[in-house]
Amino acid sequence: MDDSGLPLPAVRCLSKEEASAYLGIGVTLLSELDIPFVKLGRRCVYDRLDLDAWLDEYKQRGWARKEKSLWLKKQESTGARIHDSGGLIQPSLTVSAYAEALKPKIASKPKPM
Repeated sequence: MDDSGLPLPAVRCLSKEEASAYLGIGVTLLSELDIPFVKLGRRCVYDRLDLDAWLDEYKQRGWARKEKSLWLKKQESTGARIHDSGGLIQPSLTVSAYAEALKPKIASKPKPM
């Protein structure tokens, strides 16, 4: 029989190098990102469906959707006392108190005798 007319199915399991090329990242970053893989004997292969699902989930929890600020703040660790400025906000001086603080101090000179 001649099977040349039938196309071969796409390969579903990818090696580490193929998976990193599929995602467009380096092999080292692929290892650091904790992407799910399947262990077949001593080999680790990456399922295309798992890679697609992981990438969709990764996009949903990205910076643009979760974080409002560039700096992370944990309310439980700060007790909601630290504001966005990074420290406690001191009450500002009024305009008159500020002007008084800027006035030069003129001391009276003692008169010569």
